[in-house]
Amino acid sequence: MEKTFAFQTTQFDFELINHIRTLRKSKGFTKEDLSLAMGVTKTFVGNVESFTQRHKYSTRHIALLAKAFGYKNISDLMKFPTPQYDKIKVTVKQTMNESGTKVLSSEVVKIEHLN
Repeated sequence: MEKTFAFQTTQFDFELINHIRTLRKSKGFTKEDLSLAMGVTKTFVGNVESFTQRHKYSTRHIALLAKAFGYKNISDLMKFPTPQYDKIKVTVKQTMNESGTKVLSSEVVKIEHLN
């Protein structure tokens, strides 16, 4: 079973979440490991990385992320290109299990800038 949905966010938030996900995986952290290293609830990073949740990293979380990854400077954490746009619309296709209760995979199929 597949479902497609769209949501609006800032390109910065979208790129930051993807950047942290890539860093997390490259350093061998699970979502729960990173959450615990940050000192937040164990489901926090999973909620942020989920396309269906509205959780985001705040300025407080950026400092916690830098510490969890072992960076002495926050600027080392933020090494990704400056977003080109402010607001974007992201369209996601999800593959669900047969009963439609669990997401098996998610794929971004379209990103449109809104400004």
